[in-house]
Amino acid sequence: MNKFRTCDSAQLFTGVTKCPIDFGKMIGAIIVAEGAKLPKDITAEALEKLAHADPSERIYGLYKFVEYAKSGGEAQTSVVGYGPEQPNGFSARKDTFTMIRFYPELHASLTRTSHVPRGAYFYDENGWLYGLDDGTDVLAPFPMATIYSDATPHPTSSAKSSMTVTFAFDDPKKAIEEFNYVALGFHPQNLTLGLNQVKLQKVDEESSKYKIVEKVGGYDLTGLFGPLVTENGTDIFPDASAVTYNSADKTISVTMEAGKSVSLAAPEVLYEKGIKGIEQVA
Repeated sequence: MNKFRTCDSAQLFTGVTKCPIDFGKMIGAIIVAEGAKLPKDITAEALEKLAHADPSERIYGLYKFVEYAKSGGEAQTSVVGYGPEQPNGFSARKDTFTMIRFYPELHASLTRTSHVPRGAYFYDENGWLYGLDDGTDVLAPFPMATIYSDATPHPTSSAKSSMTVTFAFDDPKKAIEEFNYVALGFHPQNLTLGLNQVKLQKVDEESSKYKIVEKVGGYDLTGLFGPLVTENGTDIFPDASAVTYNSADKTISVTMEAGKSVSLAAPEVLYEKGIKGIEQVA
């Protein structure tokens, strides 16, 4: 017997929710690896832990958006001869968000990874998280062909320096048909901030004193993390035999085992010790 053809996609539903939600202004995004999802039971603790996880599982938060602009994603039609218009697809869609200020380190990172496809969730000021219904009981992210940034790094005669982040949707039609949202019950912005790249900088060649400084701009973070280093020294610096914080000059003295080099532990280890938001790079 031949298989029958169905036309489920042509079903039209005109009913709407009995309790319309108050869609708020978009203020942030959570970026995940291609094919990855946030957990079903999204808690504040789980999000913060994922922001410090191993790169294969890590999420990346973007905050704060102060303006939203949509480009494309509309139905396209055309005519054949003198016949009526017929749909032929959807135009490419880009959502562009203006950041609250220009961040050179973020601009550099997004530019460096703009060729990598990822997934993205968005959240608004009311604590709603937006994604896709992919047929499972776990909210899926919007697949993105690329995420990139643009910036005016210096003030002009009429405006301050500025930066935008653009999300290019992989499938604009699916973003409409499968659009869905869940209530978080909390605000995620301070829990999903991305990791800042830092370096261990030796004070001088003769001593074993170091400073923790941001890679871009060289801001000294040693005073911020010094007390925690004193408390958890050998856990924070693997293969170290002794670690002390010198409050007078805001340096960290590290004595290493023979043949070992000085380095910070992975972000997930630092997180467990209360040191959040940094990752050492070469």
